[in-house]
Amino acid sequence: MMTSPEQEGRLAATTRKAVRLLGEGNPLVAVQELRAALRGSKGDAAALTVLARAQQRLSDFAGMAESAEEARKLAPHDPAVMKAALEALILKGDLPAAKRLINRFAKADGVTAARLDELAQSATQIGDYELAQDLLHRTMAEQPIDARLHFNMAAAQVALGEFDAAEKNLRAAIRLEGLDAEARYNLSTLRTQSEQDNNLSELAKAVPAAAGRRDEFALHFAMAKELEDLERHEESFAALATGNALRRAALRYRVADDVRTMQQIAKTFRGEWVNGAAGHEDLAPIFVVGMPRSGTTLVDRILSSHPQVESVGEVNDLALAIMEETRPVGSKEELVTASAQTPPCEIGANYARRMGWRVLSKNRTVDKTPLNFLYLGLIAKALPEARIIHVRRNPLDIVFAVYKTLFRMGYPFAYSLDDIADYIIGKHRLMAHWQSELGDRIFHIDYEALVSDQENESRRLLGAAGLDWEDRVLDFHSATSPSATASAAQVRQPVHTRSIGAWRKHEDKMADVASKLRAAGLER
Repeated sequence: MMTSPEQEGRLAATTRKAVRLLGEGNPLVAVQELRAALRGSKGDAAALTVLARAQQRLSDFAGMAESAEEARKLAPHDPAVMKAALEALILKGDLPAAKRLINRFAKADGVTAARLDELAQSATQIGDYELAQDLLHRTMAEQPIDARLHFNMAAAQVALGEFDAAEKNLRAAIRLEGLDAEARYNLSTLRTQSEQDNNLSELAKAVPAAAGRRDEFALHFAMAKELEDLERHEESFAALATGNALRRAALRYRVADDVRTMQQIAKTFRGEWVNGAAGHEDLAPIFVVGMPRSGTTLVDRILSSHPQVESVGEVNDLALAIMEETRPVGSKEELVTASAQTPPCEIGANYARRMGWRVLSKNRTVDKTPLNFLYLGLIAKALPEARIIHVRRNPLDIVFAVYKTLFRMGYPFAYSLDDIADYIIGKHRLMAHWQSELGDRIFHIDYEALVSDQENESRRLLGAAGLDWEDRVLDFHSATSPSATASAAQVRQPVHTRSIGAWRKHEDKMADVASKLRAAGLER
């Protein structure tokens, strides 16, 4: 079927209008108008790409993938089309297809170094750090003096546990871009610094030179980390306070909004809803939840050292499955309401399909996305056979551990002691609700007990997950599987108790937060 000149004109005009509609926040009308304009034509890559982006806004990831694939057939080398096609597969959760597409794009004639770098970042998104490393090697052969490429290579190497190689690339990035604050922070976190070998003098020179830069805060986090290693705790906390204040000032965030959402979740997922229709039967999932820096990565590494288990790390598959199966919404509050009205079996089946794409070899999966505690009602209902592991830790140790960590993304509450405390209080109250509704569906494990009595607590943990005992889980730190969390370096070390009570080194600075937590009933 040929597209007439008149149809081509209408398609072009409709595509421009659809772009404007997207800018105005009206993706549904954009989809309707584009579909009407495409009907009866042979297709148009630009129109199909905009259609894919509109479908993305509506969380119609399967539709997005179909539209982007049609566009790719018409314009296989168009960068915008290629990008939309790849992003659609990742959002849909079809990671094997995404990997095939990455490899296909990487082998195309005339592929540029910039494109290879983009593909490497897509490989990182799907958790294939070895593929990312291979693509970056190719890119760096063409552009060996690009600081960003060295930084990205180091990130992949950290995830793979190749810390010496990562340090070389971070130092190369810093030589090429002296004020690369994130590279300096990552370098500081790779190992414990010593009096004889540290980066403090270089950081002291970089801090005033970086004043006013958007990434200035990372230098203060780096200073704080190295000063803490050297047990210069007063100076370390002062650097932390500066770094956190700079980071917090750049964010438009209100912790009260998140606390209100938690309260709405508790009001919505209770009583009759919990006892309603059953979900998707799947024996595989193990969810590890808790606050960030509470020990979820440690629990994840212990579980994934078992021969029947594979970790998918921190992923957004559950949130994407919920978004995909509910109607389009405009706020967190609307999403809570809409998800409660969605058949749980549909959410469960969507999540199970995503895990099937992620894990092809083993029969149990660990999803250690900490903030999945928000969805425990949905998890329990949508996946009635799933195991739920909740990791607890002294709340003041969590406050301090979160406060001293510069997260690459997410956790906007992390940059204020009061925000962290308020979020912990909200989470504590939501967990009390889940406990009253779900009872022994939730297995609680305390970080302090786990690091103090590793074998007995690990036995309890495996039992709660429905797994037979394996001695190898005691040597979890020897595992070679990737880890891209803030604990990537720590999880390759044996269990230790050094972090217990770390907040007390700053007891005077945290007195107000301690009082706030105590008043909320958090005495641990």
